[in-house]
Amino acid sequence: MKYRMLLWAILVINANACVNKNKAEKGLPEKANEVTVKTMLEKVDALNAQLHKANTGMTLIASLDHHRMAKEVGVYTPPAIAGIFSDARINTAILAKSTPLVGLDLPFKYLCYSEADTLKANLTYTSTDFIAKRHSLSDETLAEYNSKLNKSLASFDTTVISPSNIQGVEEGFGMVKIQSDFDFETTVENLKAIVNAQSDTRWFGEIDYKSEAKAFDVELNSNTLLLFGGPAPGGKAMMTTPKIGLDAFCQKLLVYQNDNDEVWIAFNDIVAFSELYYGSSTKPQNMINKRLTMTFTKAVKIKSE
Repeated sequence: MKYRMLLWAILVINANACVNKNKAEKGLPEKANEVTVKTMLEKVDALNAQLHKANTGMTLIASLDHHRMAKEVGVYTPPAIAGIFSDARINTAILAKSTPLVGLDLPFKYLCYSEADTLKANLTYTSTDFIAKRHSLSDETLAEYNSKLNKSLASFDTTVISPSNIQGVEEGFGMVKIQSDFDFETTVENLKAIVNAQSDTRWFGEIDYKSEAKAFDVELNSNTLLLFGGPAPGGKAMMTTPKIGLDAFCQKLLVYQNDNDEVWIAFNDIVAFSELYYGSSTKPQNMINKRLTMTFTKAVKIKSE
């Protein structure tokens, strides 16, 4: 009898080990780690609450809880919450002195997150240095942005700050640009329609930089930032590389008109940012890149007969 009980106990232990191994291979948290996941959620939630308090006075454009949105559709990704805060005056001042493409990195964006293999909550953000290098802008042009950013970060312990890697970033880094065959208004309408037709995609909002500028008696070319994302594909793409949630999720799609009256769209190359932050990319990231390029091209190009 004792022998059979011992044998049964060994079989149960082995069976549980196999289940946990299968969960790990699928990228899902093991049941034994549920307490850890909860603890990390609490840490990221606390960091996010502190971020919102630090940015009191700015306009909240979107707060995106990647972990919980992914969980709703059956996908696991580490705790991560993106926050987009806007100061229309600063947006206008920068755009008035630069190319419309800088609108892709405005307004202020932060990410409170944890890496998949740690118990530490981090805060990262779109830095002044990154914008300066990517758009070849002077310190003077970005002075107000830098001052506002530093003020918002002042209350955080430096140990939670995870600066963006800017080594290898040069003008135009990680941008995908496509010229539209349509006028500005039609391009925006087509893009909204095709994005909202995606069954796995959510719409988060938009920022009309030209309309913002009018309040300050500044005339800009048409320039609008569209914000949306897919919790399931985004969650899979962030599973082992959550920091890309700063630049790639939600998806930021800029529609702008240049001084030659040409209409263009621009968006971030997900693979480029994964390579920047982690030195590698994943299959889901490459698949999303291809899907975005194909979908947007379909929306802004006239079909050939």
